[in-house]
Order: sequence, then C-alpha cells, then structure tokens
Amino acid sequence: MTAKTKKKIGWGLTTIIVLSTIALTAFFISMKEAPTRKAVQDNTLLISTIAIKNNPLNAEVEVLGKTNGKEKIEIFTEVSGVLENTGKSFLEGVFYKKGETLLKINSDENYMSLVSQRSSLLNLITGILPDLKYDYPESYERWKSYLDDFMIEETTKSLPEPATKKEKYFIAGQNIYQIYYTIKSLETRQAKYTIVAPFDGVVSLSAIKPGTLVRSGQKVGEYFNPSVYDVEVEVKLSEIDFVRTGDKTFLRDAAGIHNWEGKVTRINDVVNSQTQTVMVYITVRGENLREGLFLTGKILTHESFEAFEIPRKTIINENQVYVIKDSSVKKSRINIIQTKEETCIASGLSDGVLISANTKGISEGIKVKY
Repeated sequence: MTAKTKKKIGWGLTTIIVLSTIALTAFFISMKEAPTRKAVQDNTLLISTIAIKNNPLNAEVEVLGKTNGKEKIEIFTEVSGVLENTGKSFLEGVFYKKGETLLKINSDENYMSLVSQRSSLLNLITGILPDLKYDYPESYERWKSYLDDFMIEETTKSLPEPATKKEKYFIAGQNIYQIYYTIKSLETRQAKYTIVAPFDGVVSLSAIKPGTLVRSGQKVGEYFNPSVYDVEVEVKLSEIDFVRTGDKTFLRDAAGIHNWEGKVTRINDVVNSQTQTVMVYITVRGENLREGLFLTGKILTHESFEAFEIPRKTIINENQVYVIKDSSVKKSRINIIQTKEETCIASGLSDGVLISANTKGISEGIKVKY
C-alpha cells in the first residue's frame, strides 16, 4: 500500500469519527427536555372582609359595681336604760318582720311618770265638771263623755274643743292644757324605749347584748333589707348622655352563675374630678344577692342610632377604616358613636361597603383579593 493510499484511508477514518461525534452529540441534545418558562408571581394580597350593614342600634353601656343595701339604717338609741330581753337575739344575720320589736329598753321610770300625769289630768277634769254644767252647759256632755272614756293605761285622746273663747280661757286657767301636753311628751318618749323593724330585714351589725346599759345617742346596730340593693357604677363622660333614669340593666355575678335585671334609678350630677366619670345607681332585686357583691353587666339605653357595629381592631387613626373598592384599598373616615370593649358603634358608610377585617400589613393603594 502506497503512502498516498494510506493518507486517503486516514482522512476517511477521521471524517467518519467527526461525523459520528456530531451525530451522537445531536442525539444526546435531542434527548434533553426543553427548559420550562418561569411563571409570573401573583403578589395580590388575600384578605378577609366585613360587609357593612346599618341597623337601628341602641347604645349599651358596660358597667361594674358593688351592691349596697338600698333600705339600710343605722340604729341609735334616743333614751337611756337597761336593754331588756325580747325573746329574739339582736345579732348579725337575724331576720325580723316589719313591726316586730328589734330592741326594748326598760322604761319603768318614764312609764310611772306618764301614769302619774294622766292621773293628774283625770282629777283636774273631774274637778271642773260641776262648773261646766252650770257655766258652760253646751260643753258639759262632751267633757263628761271624755272623762267616762278616759283610761289611765291607754294613750290619752285629744281634749274636747272649747265652744267659746271664754270656755277656752277657763280650761287653760285650770292647768289642764299644760298637763295634757306634758302627757303627750311623755307618751312620745315612752315610744322611744321600743325600737321596731321599719321593714322586713336582717341585722347586719349588733353592738349590744341584753342586760347592757345603753346611753342616749349610742349606736346599737345596723339593719337592712336583703332583697333590694343599689349597685353603684361609674359611667364615662362620653357615655353618660346615653343613660337615663328608667333604663333597663342586665347584671351578673363575677362567676357568671346568677343573673339579675335592674333599673337605673338615680344619676349623680357631680363629675369625679380624678376619673372624669359620673356615678349611676342601679336598683336590683332578687334572690342570691348579698351586700358587697361585685356585679358586671350593661345598661340598655333608650338612645337609638341608625348605625353599624364593627370590631375595634378594624379602626385606624382613631376614626378611619380600610375600604375595599375595585380590588384596591383606600382609607375612609367614619363617625364613631360609642366604643365598647371589643367593638364600636359607628356611622358614615353605606350598606354593602366592604372593609378589611384586619389592618396588619395593609396600606392604602395596594391590590387585594377576597
């Protein structure tokens, strides 16, 4: 084989190898998948919305207060003497019916003076009857009838009215009027030795025991009606104009076990300078109530508004919300009527307007979906 022939064979092999390499390369390239085109990212924010619905709403004022006996009295003695046993101990927690004797002080000395004065009056009237029969016959029968009905052990009745001024001067000259009014004074004093229950109630404080010597003006106890209470609550100045006497209230104890209905009965005119609140008094009746019990609840006021109620967390800048319009966010001003613990009553938006349910990560102008 000549050199020329060998050269031709070499070029032929080289050409075959190059072509094979190109063919294999093209084959492997064809086996690779075409690169996927990167998807366009959607940056639109997904949010929750609240649809505005205007309704007639009544302002409700949240309250917290403590019960105090509405019918509650301190008992002081107006006379001196030894306390007697009435058969019922005047002790804390003891119940009395209206008119029942709470305390009785020994009144023997005053009673003897009273009987003595009645006896003197009886003698004076007996002594003037002969003069009345002859000088004032028109009045004789009235005075005689008064004398016949006179009972030393009973309350002295009013004296007969004189028919003439002359008769009046005659009666006065016999010292009858002076004795009569001394008797009435002693009778009034006699009544003070017995203290009776002014209403059905319970002793809340007892400071004496039977056999004790009590002095005039001494405090001997406290007494109250356990079925009716006043609840003293503080209302903010921003809400006090909503509250009126007669407004219904719903109250509950701290444990939420018992519930009561009450009514606003008094509103103080004085503002507490430190808290800028006004004291409101709610009268409540019912079972399971006790003195000093803390109650929470709300006053259902008569003040009505055409408004909507939304969560407080949707409010920005004190009086604005984020409104959704054409998938964009914008700020809108509202009129806040009343702020509660978690919600507020407001006006200024039409029915169907959508607001953002949250404010975090939201700003005016951004695109949203919902």
